[in-house]
Amino acid sequence: MHAEVALDAGRMTGLSGSSAIPASQLVRQATGGDLDAFEELIHRLQRRVYGFAYHHLRDVDEAHDLSQEIFVKLYRNLDRYDPERPFEPWFWRLAANTSINYRRKRYPAPSEASEETIDESASTERHDPVLVQALAQLDPSYRLPILLHYYADLSLEQVSVALNASIPAIKSRLHRARALLRNSLAEAEEIR
Repeated sequence: MHAEVALDAGRMTGLSGSSAIPASQLVRQATGGDLDAFEELIHRLQRRVYGFAYHHLRDVDEAHDLSQEIFVKLYRNLDRYDPERPFEPWFWRLAANTSINYRRKRYPAPSEASEETIDESASTERHDPVLVQALAQLDPSYRLPILLHYYADLSLEQVSVALNASIPAIKSRLHRARALLRNSLAEAEEIR
């Protein structure tokens, strides 16, 4: 089983020039019914999408569900993508909107007991748990720009397109979010 998965992954990454194909071309091919092109899009985005979902929800199972919902929404909305524009901002806007709607449907937030799973403790080894907690306490209007800019590695222009806000508004939200995080981390340090 694991060998088959590794072989499939090797085939996907072993395609000559597959990573050189622009995302917009893959979207055009996927819109035309090419499932391999859509699979390549998923392959390129899945780690960042899961990380984005996990940092937004802080629950392993919910993050998997949200990731899947983002990709289903991507598939259903492929024909709405304008190939004349960059793919990533459009995609991250779809992901941000999907995560906001997902969280609204699932309110209240995931229980504290599910946060103690083995998978999460392995994931938080890479990230300071105090920072993860501080991020989770931020309002989504501040958390999403932080996650898109610093975690998904989008430029300010791409974040502004993804969240449908001006660049000065994004800069302001990032500034405010960093100040809130600084205060939250300082308070956590005092408690220790």
